Amino acid sequence: MHGLRRRWRELVHRTAVDREAVAELEQHVEFAVAEQVRSGLSEEEARRRVRMELGRVDSVRDRLAEGRTGFRLEQVMREFRYGARVLRRAPGSTILSVLTIGLGIALSTLLFTLVDGVILRPLPYPASDRLVRLFDTNPPLGVERTGAASGNIDDWRRETTSFKGIAGYYLMGRTLSVDADADMLLTAQVSEDFFPLSGVAPVLGRLFTPEETLAAQYSSASAPIGTDPVVILGHDVWQQRFGADAEVIGRTVMLERRPFRVVGVMPPGFALPEAGVELWIPWDLSGDRPRDQHYLGAVGRVASGVSLAQAEEDLNRVAAVLGQRYPDTNAGWGVRVSPLADEVIGDSGRVLWLLFGAVGLVLLVACANVALLSVMRGLGRATEWAVRLALGSTPGRLIRQCWIEAVWLAALGGVLGVVLALSGLALLPRIVPDLPRLDEVAFSTRALWFAAAATALAALVSGVLPAWRGGHQAPAVGLRAATRTATGRQHALRDALVVAQVALAVVLLCGSGLLVRSVAALGSADTGFEPAGVVVAPIFLDAQAYPTGEASRAYYASLLDRIRAMPGVTAAGGATTLPTSPLGPDFDRPVWPDGGRQADAIPAAVRMITPGYLAAMGMRVAEGRPFDERDHPDATGVVMVSETLAARLWPGRTATGQRVAIDYSTRGTGAYAVVGVVGDVRFRGPRSEPRAEIYIPHAQNSYLIMHVAVRAAGDPRGVIPAVRAALREVDPQKPAYGLRLLTDLVDATTVRDRQAMFTLLTFAGATVFLAMLGVYGVLSARVRERRREIGVRMALGAGRADLLRWVAARGTLLMACGAGIGLAVAWLLSGLVAGLLFEVTPTDPVTLAWALVLLCGVGCVAVALPSWRATTVDPVTVLRSDL
Repeated sequence: MHGLRRRWRELVHRTAVDREAVAELEQHVEFAVAEQVRSGLSEEEARRRVRMELGRVDSVRDRLAEGRTGFRLEQVMREFRYGARVLRRAPGSTILSVLTIGLGIALSTLLFTLVDGVILRPLPYPASDRLVRLFDTNPPLGVERTGAASGNIDDWRRETTSFKGIAGYYLMGRTLSVDADADMLLTAQVSEDFFPLSGVAPVLGRLFTPEETLAAQYSSASAPIGTDPVVILGHDVWQQRFGADAEVIGRTVMLERRPFRVVGVMPPGFALPEAGVELWIPWDLSGDRPRDQHYLGAVGRVASGVSLAQAEEDLNRVAAVLGQRYPDTNAGWGVRVSPLADEVIGDSGRVLWLLFGAVGLVLLVACANVALLSVMRGLGRATEWAVRLALGSTPGRLIRQCWIEAVWLAALGGVLGVVLALSGLALLPRIVPDLPRLDEVAFSTRALWFAAAATALAALVSGVLPAWRGGHQAPAVGLRAATRTATGRQHALRDALVVAQVALAVVLLCGSGLLVRSVAALGSADTGFEPAGVVVAPIFLDAQAYPTGEASRAYYASLLDRIRAMPGVTAAGGATTLPTSPLGPDFDRPVWPDGGRQADAIPAAVRMITPGYLAAMGMRVAEGRPFDERDHPDATGVVMVSETLAARLWPGRTATGQRVAIDYSTRGTGAYAVVGVVGDVRFRGPRSEPRAEIYIPHAQNSYLIMHVAVRAAGDPRGVIPAVRAALREVDPQKPAYGLRLLTDLVDATTVRDRQAMFTLLTFAGATVFLAMLGVYGVLSARVRERRREIGVRMALGAGRADLLRWVAARGTLLMACGAGIGLAVAWLLSGLVAGLLFEVTPTDPVTLAWALVLLCGVGCVAVALPSWRATTVDPVTVLRSDL
């Protein structure tokens, strides 16, 4: 306890303790002097001998202070204050260093926040890692994954043991009428297990009861035909259209012109089965359902203790049993299981990880640049360090001082980086509005810890070389270097930093160059249609007002006549689903040459289209004719086929005039005459491969859901108001839903590629700038240090060209070394971007050459300026000042 009290007093009352120690020391000196005087010496001689024996009072006092509790902390605090004064005396270098580190930390923290919110954090559902998507698959038929068949889902639920629940769903737009307003909302028909497997309870009301699910029946056109239908509202719909009214439970709303009773409201952020769903209605999938129509979505919750591989194996066991039980529809079909998180994130995860790695390189380059600035600033302090070492300071204290200055710069840069990251986070919804899970991205404690770790890394990287240089400083060498030039070791340090910066810049230049060429290839890819100048209008008719094919045909005929009569419209037509559109029924049916074996059938995507559709889409008719007024309901059944399907069904022969059999499930099998061949279409965007497709006249197989494509002669935006008005005139209860330009839909398929390209280009540009700034700084310092040598060379007859070559050669050598290392690293890391490239190899020589040419172009400026400055040295002035 006595020791603790003493240490506490030394820590809290250090001034009084030091004063007491000095008084005690002086009293001891006086006692010793008095003792010497008594022995016969004079006072002056006695005091001299005592001081020789004890040493200087100041030195002894300092040694006593070093043993006091808290002395080390005081010393560090003094060095922190001294470091702040040193940085304040060089405001230009300090501000540049703080900005450089701040931008690096801001970008890395922002990217980490995105990676954390989108990829690392689990989905906002209980035990979300157990949630999966289920797909039917049939590799022998070329079907890697497709929707689930409604007839199989109930068997999966009952016969598998690896799942706590399996649910099917179907998405489509439905018209919700509230008072006098009618809006088209994305609605999910969900089966019995859907809400229980999600593990999420409504914020108001309740979920569907088993009785309500059993009563939820739908016609073949997905029209509700059950008794007392019910609906659950999404949180946004409840707030925007019902004013967050807590009394909405039990209220009746009109959905597809039928009264639905509201039974619940889901919490905010609930985005199952997909983002954008705003209404949920029950659906009974029990009983005899089609097993050959693979158009449903399916989700499941894997039981605890069961791996995804075991769950997939269990489902495939059930699928094999169903294949034996129903060989005509299920033979050869299996099931693929995919984590729900992977399906939600899609290719965004790969892009974010790539950008996160790229911004890490930017941060390293920024830290290297700050280290270079610190090393160059240290050259001007060589005299100071040499004097301090000569007066008794230790190399350890110099090393600590260098670290402290690096910590100051990194800490200020870290604070700036966090502020900039928060600002950037607020702008993200405008920059990447379609990023999945963007509403869940927030600056969390983990992001703050990451920013702190990035700050510590910045302090480590930017301070290690200056600290190493300070720790290896010798007094004599330091004094000599301060008066003449930097040492060879210091030159090596600076050169190494520059080479590292150039190497990292080349890596990012190569990566961004590959993405530029990939995006260019995507833009020039032949998709099989011409999206420019086309407006798309999705239309979802309901079976209540349009119960027959004649009624739906009359609606579309009236609408298309009105649209074609509009000024500026050159063509208009409709199809059940359009290329690159996520909406509409997209399903496959088995097809085979009429007269052939059904066992040889191949799946083909079925499209119902109207006359004028191919012209509106700019699709090519390779053979035969397009549909026209001859293909009416009472005419012979006809189809058009895609080039891929024609080549597979009739290789080496003309498809026009042939007959094709289609197993249309509920409508039975029929044979159709082929009247034309349509050019192949990349239906899911430039990255997708052409599919086998078959086109049927809408007049001969009417559908309620259609997408109208309108081609305009000028700016297609000009016809949007007229199309919107035409929709309301034909049926006020079917308002326009999501009118968009077709170019926007196509661009949406490559938005990740463009975002990655622009971001990586930005990072590469910043890295090249920092690297060239390093080259410029090193060469400028070399010219400044060797002014005397330059003067001597000029006095001995060296010309301007000789000096230019002499200085430029050093800069060229540094850039060449960095470029060589960078190319090697880029080649080693090429696999990281391979999955993002389109028709470009990761080691594309054109891209590598482009990166080197660009680097040389920018590097010429960084080398030329210091080289030119060397030619302006006046030899007379330099040599005279050196005398």
